[in-house]
Amino acid sequence: MGIIAMSNFDFRGVLCSKEEANVSCWGAKGPKAPLERLYFKLPSLAKDEVRIKVLHTGLCHTDCSKLDELWGKSVLFPMVPGHEIVAEIEKVGEEVKGFKPGDLVGFGVFRDCCGKCKACKSGDDQLCTECYVLTYDPYLGGYSTHMQVKASFVFRMPPNLDKTKAAPILCAGVTVFAPLKRWGMPGARCGVVGIGGLGHMAIQVANKMGMHVVAISTNPSKEAEAKQYGAKEFINSKNEADMKKLKSTEKLDLLINTAFVPDITEYLYSLRAGGRFIQVAVPDIAKPIVFNNVDLVAGQKQYSGSWVGNRRELQETLDFCADFNILPVVENFKWPDFPKAYQRLYECKAKYRCVVDVADTFDNL
Repeated sequence: MGIIAMSNFDFRGVLCSKEEANVSCWGAKGPKAPLERLYFKLPSLAKDEVRIKVLHTGLCHTDCSKLDELWGKSVLFPMVPGHEIVAEIEKVGEEVKGFKPGDLVGFGVFRDCCGKCKACKSGDDQLCTECYVLTYDPYLGGYSTHMQVKASFVFRMPPNLDKTKAAPILCAGVTVFAPLKRWGMPGARCGVVGIGGLGHMAIQVANKMGMHVVAISTNPSKEAEAKQYGAKEFINSKNEADMKKLKSTEKLDLLINTAFVPDITEYLYSLRAGGRFIQVAVPDIAKPIVFNNVDLVAGQKQYSGSWVGNRRELQETLDFCADFNILPVVENFKWPDFPKAYQRLYECKAKYRCVVDVADTFDNL
């Protein structure tokens, strides 16, 4: 898909020269294009919005998938990604209550919803059927120095969370916290497939929720690390004996998949009758997930997807992580090194998330 004329999307900000701009960004002008510096002039602040100065922004594999158009060719370019944002409020709209300039806040995956559909009224605004709006595309995301967002989608950051590391909690954290709280319970045997950006958070969260965590990875060198995060057992999924043990010993009550695994048959076998498989990783739409339907039906097992979390769950995630001292493992980068951070994420070399320290290292170029 080519670049769409910006004049049709002035509501998100107008692409302009550096001299005219009131926000600097890193973005891409086309599919799979490299990140480059872009400049926009944001519109006037709406009555229900806040203007935030981005302090730290996390990079997520969703950004790579969107820029590569792996989920469809409807992306608006130029695109400025980013939905893991720790920020400071600079200005509030005249109808905003509860926030003031200087407040430390977080901003996550969604920026709006209809508020009227069944999902919204039940509190699951992330499942809005009418007009849920993602943080970026077509809007400008967190690879920016500033953003303008609805105050109702801004979250209070607990003061004891390390703000230089906390940004991924606003996506990866709530993505695993919400389904684990929804379907897990103390004492449950919980499998976690993948020890990466999502998986290392899932292990920590499930452990602090009182579950017996079984970490599952293709990399045996991660065993000590997984146990440091709270796993009680470790399974090397490339080892036939380990996988046989997983399927033949005490079965799992639930299993959360944080990795891109196209065939989950073996993992379904590891669940007890009535157990639940939770899919949170979003694979390439060209590579559908397959499994044994007979095992699913005969074992009355449940295959569930979970889409980030609602606003209540996101605030609960932040508070839970603060209460139990849960933080993602991150690599921090400076603003001029944004392309290096993105490439490290893209090549799956980061341990485990990349965070750019925006405000402290902005070079005004």
